[in-house]
Amino acid sequence: MSGGQDTGGRGQRSFEDHLTNELRIALEDFTDLSHVADWCAKTCASEGPQLATCAAICRDIAELAAFNEKLIARDSMFGPEVADTFIRIARESLPELQQHQQHPHVAETISAIDRTMDSCTTLLEMVGSQEMATRGTQQSGGQMGAGGRRTGRQSMGGQQTGGQR
Repeated sequence: MSGGQDTGGRGQRSFEDHLTNELRIALEDFTDLSHVADWCAKTCASEGPQLATCAAICRDIAELAAFNEKLIARDSMFGPEVADTFIRIARESLPELQQHQQHPHVAETISAIDRTMDSCTTLLEMVGSQEMATRGTQQSGGQMGAGGRRTGRQSMGGQQTGGQR
């Protein structure tokens, strides 16, 4: 291994260079949420069966946050779709979690979910704006998914890769 000479060093700088403030915030929020929700899931599970559903939801949220974190870190073109999925699942999960918000670990998880939903929504709006701006200058060829959303055609970082619109 070359110890980070050539491609390793350039790859790191390239990754750092493409991170916008919105992307950085979302990445940090997903990282924080994955840890907080995992801790909450373990704590809920240890407190008895009355928090079993809460534990299961927190486990799912933790894994979804960690997955979003990985997709952002590798600038995946599927990041926006998975981020949309996160927002939908988080919204559907909040009512159940709010029933147990008297537990400090659940309250902290709800707060982390809210922060992450906000930063994720901001990021998705930014990606949507970039897509609109590039639509007029590039060949159309992307597929549209449910609700008129583009499927896998632009990464979260806004970088275009081969064959994209």
